[in-house]
Amino acid sequence: MLSTQLKLLKEKRKLTNQQLSDLSGVPVGTINRILSGQTDNPSFQTVCDMVMAMDGSLDELVGIQQEIPQAEKKARASQEILSLYEAMIESKNKWLHRLFVCCCVLTLVLIFLVIFDLMNPSVGFFRG
Repeated sequence: MLSTQLKLLKEKRKLTNQQLSDLSGVPVGTINRILSGQTDNPSFQTVCDMVMAMDGSLDELVGIQQEIPQAEKKARASQEILSLYEAMIESKNKWLHRLFVCCCVLTLVLIFLVIFDLMNPSVGFFRG
């Protein structure tokens, strides 16, 4: 079963045994024995190196998780980026709203002080 899954992954990536050996660092003889089924129980590290060289997943290899198509991976990544941007924009909008309210309050306080100053000529900057 393992040899079949590795063969399928190798064919899917369109690699030769030599290319797989070069990418993974596993000797060609070992790869030939594993893929032909002559090795019943290859080491975990060897299988891991081969799968990583083929950009695969160990979960997919043993059937724990189905392979997610590349288009779906890109769509999920795009959606995550979009949601991050939306959250950042929402946060900035909250701060802009707070800043606007503070400016309005300061403006009203200044207008009140000027009106108070003008209405009381004996106090303040504008004396009559």
